[in-house]
Amino acid sequence: MLSDILSAISLGRKLVETISDLRRDVQAVRGTAPAKDIHAGRFEALENRLDDLETKTREQHARAIGLEQSLNDVLRATEALANRVSTIFWVACAACGLGLAGLIVAIVALLRTIR
Repeated sequence: MLSDILSAISLGRKLVETISDLRRDVQAVRGTAPAKDIHAGRFEALENRLDDLETKTREQHARAIGLEQSLNDVLRATEALANRVSTIFWVACAACGLGLAGLIVAIVALLRTIR
């Protein structure tokens, strides 16, 4: 009976040692704390990347607005230039018409004087 008690105690001690060894092995393989940190780091990196993209988007939007304003200024300048050129064209057409009429009158007057 004493040998049964000692064998039960010995078996219990071996069982406790085996369980503690198994627990250490499982903890070494599991590594729970670093996995959480990795995901947190990934989320922080993703948030930083999204913030960078948002900043770049705002900069591009500001550039697009500036470009649109510049194009509107160029359009107004082009329209003003087109109006001036149109005015010059019609003044030149009128001057050519008057010059042609004056030339015809001069030729008629010359022909009458020659006859």
